[in-house]
Amino acid sequence: MAVTLKQFTPAQYLTGSAATYYTATNCTARVDNCTLTNTDTTAIAVTVYIIASGGTASADETIISAKSLSAGECYTCPELVGKTIPSGSFVQAFAGTTNKVVIHMSGIEVT
Repeated sequence: MAVTLKQFTPAQYLTGSAATYYTATNCTARVDNCTLTNTDTTAIAVTVYIIASGGTASADETIISAKSLSAGECYTCPELVGKTIPSGSFVQAFAGTTNKVVIHMSGIEVT
């Protein structure tokens, strides 16, 4: 068994519809840190999912639901820290406004 520290998502902007930002490929992953930073001058809602292999974004998969980030806020996501992402499962997210909220996520992969 190998444990690897990994940056799951380099800092990147969320889109306005659910998009995949990380997939656990041939490993089981655990989220150790995730931040969402609103770079806009107004509040923006953000939703994050951990979706089982072959699944789609739905209420059952929601980890963070329409969390309102204040203008300029950097939110450290306690809802995600410690979550396990089984092999084939993936993280999707979206923001109420495209290209205004930055996601950055890291953790470990176990193979």
